[in-house]
Amino acid sequence: MSKGEATRDRILSAAMKLFAAQGYAQTSVGAIEQAAGLAPRSGALYQYFEGKEDVLRQAVDRELAHLDSLQQALDMLPLGDLKAELTFLARWNLSSLEQRSDLLGFLRRDAAAFPELAQEIHERMTGQPLEQVAGWIDRLAADAGAEPFDSQALALIMVESLSAYWLMRQSLGRVPGDLNDERFIATWVDLGLTYARAKGITAEVTGPTRCRSSGS
Repeated sequence: MSKGEATRDRILSAAMKLFAAQGYAQTSVGAIEQAAGLAPRSGALYQYFEGKEDVLRQAVDRELAHLDSLQQALDMLPLGDLKAELTFLARWNLSSLEQRSDLLGFLRRDAAAFPELAQEIHERMTGQPLEQVAGWIDRLAADAGAEPFDSQALALIMVESLSAYWLMRQSLGRVPGDLNDERFIATWVDLGLTYARAKGITAEVTGPTRCRSSGS
């Protein structure tokens, strides 16, 4: 990474943290420059961006790029071991939530001020990943010869339960019962396996469970 690219990246990171913490309107260009290690009110930000809104939109795109990698993450799932696949999905999702905590903070504060941007964030952060997970569930069922079931509802329950756990931990600093990630994930995986068996999908799936992109 060149010096210019590193500076640009620092600006995006600093800006998103400030937008999440205090809101877009309350964050000045000078504050972003200072937080990025640049001279405040020097105009240094304008060497890399058209202005504050350009910084916001590029910062959002960078944050969402990680979510766009979900399909590649699904493609990496091991063959024939549903427990390992569920554990992988749970860990990936919690890690992804941690990485986009500033984006979620911005969304909570400023969604109403940027309705079109908020809609794009919701679609790429929620809609697309849920469709991808539902597609993975459908393929598991098809490979196992199981009867079709509501994969979209199941995907929503699976993904949003992880989100609710993470948000509780993030906002309150702890989870009732001092539950930690390992305990939550282990039980989440057990519930997934129990549901899968009830639908005729065993932990040792013999079919080609590797997820395929929508174009394959």
